Amino acid sequence: MSKKNVLLLTILAILTLLVYTIDLFKLNYRLADWKEFGEPPVLISHVQYLIADTPNIISYLDRSIGEEVTCFEAVAFVEADTGETYRCCDAGEQVSCLKGDFSSDIPDTDEQCVSELKDIFGVPDTLAGAKEYQIFGDCLGGRFAELTVMQLDDTGRILWKHVKVDAIQVMTSALRCVVGPALLLVIAYILYKFYQEKTAQPVRRI
Repeated sequence: MSKKNVLLLTILAILTLLVYTIDLFKLNYRLADWKEFGEPPVLISHVQYLIADTPNIISYLDRSIGEEVTCFEAVAFVEADTGETYRCCDAGEQVSCLKGDFSSDIPDTDEQCVSELKDIFGVPDTLAGAKEYQIFGDCLGGRFAELTVMQLDDTGRILWKHVKVDAIQVMTSALRCVVGPALLLVIAYILYKFYQEKTAQPVRRI
């Protein structure tokens, strides 16, 4: 077997090993960047809950700026340093906060769900340097379960990561059910061709 084929087989073997052993859930979480919620108009002392991907579009009149705001993504239920509670949402160019009691809008914490998702994604129990560090999980969607990890720094800035189970499950299935077998077939083909070359009878001269 030529050195070129040996190198190719080695590379294919390493790729096949990675396909079947790499944990895409933990890798996806580690590679995910921290996203910034934005600068809220109130000084936050505590985050009650963070919804990174809200299922509903929120529209209301923000009286502090006198404009209608629409929020498509992240929503944070927070407590200000004054003790007042707010629902803050990222309206694109600014963060809008509405004062009030939104306790009925905050989902109940499912400790078992959070624990399972923490294990799946390899989320650490603590985060150095964070003033507040919380993990929120939603398992009601089954394979559409999602995890949000939030930290509040000393300046009152909210940073978060959001990962979903379904997208990574599809990727894992594609790698292990399609890419993996394809790599194994290529390896088997190369070995078969090598076997044919080694066992081929020399052509007899008349």
